[in-house]
Amino acid sequence: MTRAIVLYHSLFGNTRAVAEFLAKGLERAGIEVDCLSIDDVDINQISNYDFLAIGGPTHILRMSKPMQEFLEKLESIDLRGLRGFAFDTRNESRMNKKSLLGLENSAARRIEGKMKRMKVRIIRPRRSAIVEGREGPLDEDVQSVFAKIGNEIGKAIV
Repeated sequence: MTRAIVLYHSLFGNTRAVAEFLAKGLERAGIEVDCLSIDDVDINQISNYDFLAIGGPTHILRMSKPMQEFLEKLESIDLRGLRGFAFDTRNESRMNKKSLLGLENSAARRIEGKMKRMKVRIIRPRRSAIVEGREGPLDEDVQSVFAKIGNEIGKAIV
């Protein structure tokens, strides 16, 4: 059976909720899924999975410090060949839309870049979940959007 792990860092519970929506979509496609906080995962076990999703909040236009530290530790693990997806939560402020280079200021962009450098094969472009205000709630459609993404990814990796 295909196994997936969805890892997240969450400040106010919004990123955890998005990770759980994604995991439910993967499960609907018949994938065995573990959904864990980056604080609770044994990084040495990650290479035992077929698919890796990583998400965190966009904090001051970039990844949170705990996510940066986690990804630095993860660089010591051989993840070549794993398939992956990056996601984040962020509010839709003027600063979070696009940088001068045309790139969004999001944790997902940076997470995806790190995953690529670790030779994880990105199978779907990163995605942001919009949070209203600093602490939430999530936009209304986030649950259905991320469950659908998980289901589509699950069908692609079976």
